[in-house]
Amino acid sequence: MMTIPPPLRPSTPTTPPPEPVDAPVARQGWWRRNRLALVALVLLAPATAVAVGWQEWYQYFGFGARAVTPVEVGDGDDAELVGAVWGPVRGGEVDDVSGLDVPEDTRLIAVAVPVDASAEGVSCETPRLVEQSTSREWRPVRLEIGLPWSADEPETCLADQLSPYELIVPFVVPEDAEGPFWVDVRPYDAGGSFLRFAFEL
Repeated sequence: MMTIPPPLRPSTPTTPPPEPVDAPVARQGWWRRNRLALVALVLLAPATAVAVGWQEWYQYFGFGARAVTPVEVGDGDDAELVGAVWGPVRGGEVDDVSGLDVPEDTRLIAVAVPVDASAEGVSCETPRLVEQSTSREWRPVRLEIGLPWSADEPETCLADQLSPYELIVPFVVPEDAEGPFWVDVRPYDAGGSFLRFAFEL
């Protein structure tokens, strides 16, 4: 006798348990994520602007007020300013420039400015040579032409020296600079004033 097998029934599929769903993460905005950097920027940007502006101002105006008021001193005269006696200025063209790096079509002018300092000493910038007719001006060129620095021939005031001495300042000017000139000397403690010596070759 033949046995009939029971009908095949599809097995009931087992569904896997649902996976846990993470809680939604709150997204932070760009401003919130970068708030520390933004606070630093707000604080540092003005401070940087002030520091850069001060540096530029200080370099332009130097030590205190800009010197705009000349104390005019005649040729062969001296003057007193900030407790020191300055001048009289003397000098002239240097004919023998052998061994010096003086460009062609120029002249070398050396100027001496006597300084008799007060009991506290005095400080100053390097003198400038100014052509009166054109207002062209020149700064000292000692190292540029190959003259070594010398304590016996300073270009700026010796603040710690109380005995008289001289500033010895060389200028290279074009051949067409005939003068008359001014020699401008600015003591640091003179506020907006500076000495302007008349000078002719």
